[in-house]
Amino acid sequence: MDSEPGERLAPAVGAMILVSAALALLAWAVLAHAARVGPPTLAMAVVPLGAALVLQLRLSRLVPDMVFGAIDTGLLTIPALIGGWHFGVIGAILGGVVGDSITDGIAGLFEGGIASWLRRHGIEESRTAAGSGLGKMTGCLAGCGLVLTVAELLGLMPGGGLLAGP
Repeated sequence: MDSEPGERLAPAVGAMILVSAALALLAWAVLAHAARVGPPTLAMAVVPLGAALVLQLRLSRLVPDMVFGAIDTGLLTIPALIGGWHFGVIGAILGGVVGDSITDGIAGLFEGGIASWLRRHGIEESRTAAGSGLGKMTGCLAGCGLVLTVAELLGLMPGGGLLAGP
């Protein structure tokens, strides 16, 4: 794990464990009880963002990672939905894996471009273990939540719609 000189990794690791556990419990509750999954997934983005604030991380340093996560996971949600509709669970898994490999490259272009833009404008965006991890988590949840919300609004979720299989 890369870190800045003198960065203490214990708080970063502790934050990631706590945030991951909280997100797993929230996801379970959403799947068990919510009629819609998009808005709650989008709302879950505040959990890692809140942890970043508790750790007193400068949010400007998280922007490239948040953008990466939002583009990466937002876009990979689409092939996962399509694969799931047409081929069930294994289709969703393969759609997600293939989609992730494609979107990592696309999102990396944006992440690097935003990091360069921030540096050119005198905004410090150096990465830390906690900032990079929590920033990507925030972006991933926001991107996926947004795509799922739009899919739900357009009727593209379970129950019919354009993605429904034969």
